Amino acid sequence: MSAPGSPAAALPLELFEYVPESALVVVAHPDDCDFLAADVLSAWVRQGTRAGICLVTDGDAGGDDPDIPLGALSRIRLEEQGRAAAHLGVHDVRCLGYPDGMLQNTLAVRRDLVRVLREFRPELVITMDPTSRFFGRGYINHPDHRAAADACLDAIFPSARDVRAFPELFREEGLQPHKTRFVLVGTGDWSDVAVPVAAVDVENKLAALGEHHSQFDATDMRESTWEGVREIGARAGVELAESYRLFDLAPNPSQREYGKGLAAPERRNGVPAPRLPQSQWG
Repeated sequence: MSAPGSPAAALPLELFEYVPESALVVVAHPDDCDFLAADVLSAWVRQGTRAGICLVTDGDAGGDDPDIPLGALSRIRLEEQGRAAAHLGVHDVRCLGYPDGMLQNTLAVRRDLVRVLREFRPELVITMDPTSRFFGRGYINHPDHRAAADACLDAIFPSARDVRAFPELFREEGLQPHKTRFVLVGTGDWSDVAVPVAAVDVENKLAALGEHHSQFDATDMRESTWEGVREIGARAGVELAESYRLFDLAPNPSQREYGKGLAAPERRNGVPAPRLPQSQWG
């Protein structure tokens, strides 16, 4: 979502109605996914998408009580994320376990994300914006957010697609290269597409956020959450939506038919137009 009052906040958004066969959200901490994409995952899972969540860090630094034993908060937060994901119909939640607050975009992190991409084989990935350092005057973007997003994008392109990148994943683990088709980056002023959601998906997002009791009180987020999806929807000509920056990695521009109608294919000569198969992309 664009920052309130920014020039981009008033610009129209292209509607992205394509429902992917599989989608993976890659974020730094437990709860990041639910701010970034919970309602979108809910909408897609209701329409048959196989969805997963990958947390890069263990979330163990997300508290101010020095008396909590090392690892205890991580266990609590991962349990919260599991319950949150269940509200969305998502049951594949993975945690790479890197230390919270100290994440860097290293080759080790990229290799682990390549492993996840080759195992899960998503058609679409949602991640955070590695270029966003500030949001208005009140928030400096967490360095883990930027590092996780950088590593995710580097893993998607080019590493996950190239058999010679981290060759041990192919030779020793048998993980075939994978080409992700779409990438949605949760950004501020650079959003260019809107993903439509329904009221039930917004309520599922609020329910997911409500599971993160160790971090915040989600009851205070209801009004702003509804206001945000309505504003984004209005910019795309629908009732409710979330906004992202889209990257379409299809090799052939003629295949880039992701606009209105693909979620409910139009009929051509009396036959519904086929949805783009995942096998085309890897």
